[in-house]
Amino acid sequence: MPIECAFQVQRAKNGYVQLAFGFIWLLFFPNIPYLVTDIVHADLLGLYNNLTGMSLETIRGWGLILILFLVIFAYIYWGFMEFFALMAVAKAKLHVSQWVIGAVVPIICWLSSMAMYAGRFAPRLHSVHFFTNPMYVLEVIFAHWTMKKFEFICLFFLLHVGIIGVLWITNGRQQERKNEAK
Repeated sequence: MPIECAFQVQRAKNGYVQLAFGFIWLLFFPNIPYLVTDIVHADLLGLYNNLTGMSLETIRGWGLILILFLVIFAYIYWGFMEFFALMAVAKAKLHVSQWVIGAVVPIICWLSSMAMYAGRFAPRLHSVHFFTNPMYVLEVIFAHWTMKKFEFICLFFLLHVGIIGVLWITNGRQQERKNEAK
């Protein structure tokens, strides 16, 4: 959903349509980095014997974990690349400086980290709850704070920053190679 919304923001000609898709993108964007937390389900595949310290030779289990990894990797890559594209669209359309974009990105990442926490831990909210019970979602995300919640949100924020950092460095290297080739 967030990747499709990002595409639609870039395709739409009408500013209000872009804004609407941008808002929906913002609501669903946390689902992209949230996929990283789905790795907890790998335990259900029983690939490791804690008693012997040995990995189990199960084609089905290893096949499923590889598929899970590839899906997570692909969506993280595409989702964050579209995040970059949306920031470029916002910069061009709104005529804001790189400094403003640089301030907005961490805010989006922090909000996304808060949503990841709300989605992974009790009461386990989903983006659709914003449409079905928005006041409850806002209360859970913004009003109920504990030190543990803050710590996890900081970890999730570091995940965002790490992904952005890796992609930013990778894009910079690709740009350098293109410039050298010219």
